[in-house]
Amino acid sequence: MKRLLTTVCLALAFSGLALAQRTVMGTVKGDDGEPLIGATIAVKGAAAGTRTDAEGKFTLQVPAGYDVLIVRYTGYETQEITLGTSNTVDVVLRSGLQLAETVVTALGVSREQKSLAYAVQHLEGDQLVQARDANLVNSLSGKIAGVNVISSSGNVGASSRIVIRGNTSITGDNQPLFVINGIPMDNRNQGAGNTQYGGVDFGNAIQDINPDDIESITVLKGPNASALYGARGANGVIMITTKTGKGVKKGLGVSYTGDVGFATPFRLPRYQNKFGQGVGFQFNYVDGAGGGLWDGVDESWGPAFDASISQQDGIDNNGNGLIDEPGEG
Repeated sequence: MKRLLTTVCLALAFSGLALAQRTVMGTVKGDDGEPLIGATIAVKGAAAGTRTDAEGKFTLQVPAGYDVLIVRYTGYETQEITLGTSNTVDVVLRSGLQLAETVVTALGVSREQKSLAYAVQHLEGDQLVQARDANLVNSLSGKIAGVNVISSSGNVGASSRIVIRGNTSITGDNQPLFVINGIPMDNRNQGAGNTQYGGVDFGNAIQDINPDDIESITVLKGPNASALYGARGANGVIMITTKTGKGVKKGLGVSYTGDVGFATPFRLPRYQNKFGQGVGFQFNYVDGAGGGLWDGVDESWGPAFDASISQQDGIDNNGNGLIDEPGEG
């Protein structure tokens, strides 16, 4: 008899518990109308929660006495929904939540900035396009503490040198490592001219990136911040995250960004038109590959231009060969 009474009591208890819970179903979407996959729905004050499926739908068992749901999704504002008499809830989350205190560190790991033991500074992409520059490195000037940017020549398309917290070596270039979406990028300038013979400055590789395509930039300062990148990150790391298609409305769209600039050369090169090909006022053409005298050079310090001299073959109109130190004519 006692066993039967116990069984009946347990059945009534479980039945009461089942009746006390309510099943809530619904959907979670963004303000663009797209379903949010993996959004978190939790019961406030209770250990109950679930996530949305591939269609943004969810089903949640809400215990008795609780009527507030907390809906979260990364990049969207968190909402608290108070349940009414209906067991169907449709939630629309508003985007645009600023994650200013969350930064991307080495290997793409997101952490709160206040929890880091080293100096990190974050820069949003829209701050790079307020005052446009042809070189992305120049756009960082004056925006990040401890970063010094110097343009090597000041010409359009020229390279720029960037140093974080001063020079650390007297032999290296002291420039930081650039990492784009987790991939290290070589920013060294391979085409800079030298002081002896001159040359062409083709600019840094990093300037090929369009500032409009950058979502954010995180600067890791010092060896402690960039330890995961080894010796390459000894001078600091500049991490660039490019934009994705997140939040873009479906359909065909066109965006255009253009700049127009005008410049006047400060000084034009001076050309000499008095002497032709050769060196030391001497020139004799044979094959153009060094078979003659100075016929393989590109310097223009050969015989002076004169009506009696054929600069093509180094023979005058009288059939004489080598032209040796002629007058200026």
